[in-house]
Amino acid sequence: MIQATKIRLYPSDDQKIYINKLLGTSRFVYNKCLDYKINEYKNNNKSTNISDTNNYVKELKNEFEWIKESHSKVLQQSLINLEIAYKNFFKEHKGFPKFKSKHNNNQSCRFPVDAIMGVKGNRINIIKALNDIHYKCSRQDEIALNKHQKSIKSGTLSKDNQGNYYFSVLLDLPLKTLEKPKHEIVGIDLGIKNFVISSEGTVYENLKFKTKSKLKKLHKNLSRKQKGSNNRNKARIKLAKQYNKITNRKDYYLHNVVNQLLRENQTIVMEDLNVSGMVRNHKLAEAIQEVSWSRFKEILVYKARWYGRDVVFISRWFPSSQKCSECGYLNKELTLKDREWVCPICGTKHDRDNNAAKNIEIEGLRIKNLEVNSSLGMSLPEVTLTESNGLPPRRSKKKRKMINVII
Repeated sequence: MIQATKIRLYPSDDQKIYINKLLGTSRFVYNKCLDYKINEYKNNNKSTNISDTNNYVKELKNEFEWIKESHSKVLQQSLINLEIAYKNFFKEHKGFPKFKSKHNNNQSCRFPVDAIMGVKGNRINIIKALNDIHYKCSRQDEIALNKHQKSIKSGTLSKDNQGNYYFSVLLDLPLKTLEKPKHEIVGIDLGIKNFVISSEGTVYENLKFKTKSKLKKLHKNLSRKQKGSNNRNKARIKLAKQYNKITNRKDYYLHNVVNQLLRENQTIVMEDLNVSGMVRNHKLAEAIQEVSWSRFKEILVYKARWYGRDVVFISRWFPSSQKCSECGYLNKELTLKDREWVCPICGTKHDRDNNAAKNIEIEGLRIKNLEVNSSLGMSLPEVTLTESNGLPPRRSKKKRKMINVII
């Protein structure tokens, strides 16, 4: 199991100077090689590979002597990152690689495993120039780092917008184990009023961590400062610290919710929500972004892999709120304002969110049974995804636009 452990570094003044030079050189080499690859294709119709960019870096070292001061293996990783970005563009269509800006306050570079010397207590030795650096992390992570040094795969050195330095160590660790869960399966419904509602009746509140008045004041102070001045930089750091505080508190809460769900349940079922599409609704965009559904899903998925738990996603078009969890009646007249409703067939009074969570659990059980039957070689009934109105999903009438990309 590959796991990243992020530690806070406290380098000396000389080490800080070297780190800043290393980050700048890594960015410079990346941008130069990206420009080289683009020009070679435009002018010579040639697709370059990593050996070509390696030869180009040798030419750059002769032209810019200060490049030789940086560690060669870190620069080599910049070229590898560039090649990965190109492959992602062609194979996974993730977007063409972009030039890195020196004005971006978040900078990073990667170290291969043979450029990391090791960990000793609360001190880490990366390379000779970055030797014996004091670091801080949780006691549990510190023990794991010292115990599994031979399992280190790589490390990423980064500097955030506050000027703090971090080192993310990639470790290959054995799978973690949890006690036997209380429940075999649970359905969860994500909401805005309440963050998570489970089919068992547990409600996790939506803790609103944003202090809008304080953020507004800090933004106003930043806008009043002259661009390029030292006072503007101080105001920017204060604003960044406030956002970082909000993010840390939110992440701490999300991890607690995920940990409790995974401890108590073997299988967790949730809707595969289209969050990027939902934030286009300007009335709900801020609330959806603040509640961090995407981040919750990300943490849930990777922690489920750690602990050997299962996560099942059902279709976003499944009418979880409109369907009666007792008799299956579909209430097509239900609106977003209706928080409670009574089923006209069986007379059951439903809380909207809890009813949705129960329906999600039932749908998750159906999907799991289909998977079991499929693995046994049994014939399966045809399954049709449905929209929230109970009808098959409509095909988009928009035609695909052909986009020509010049590389």
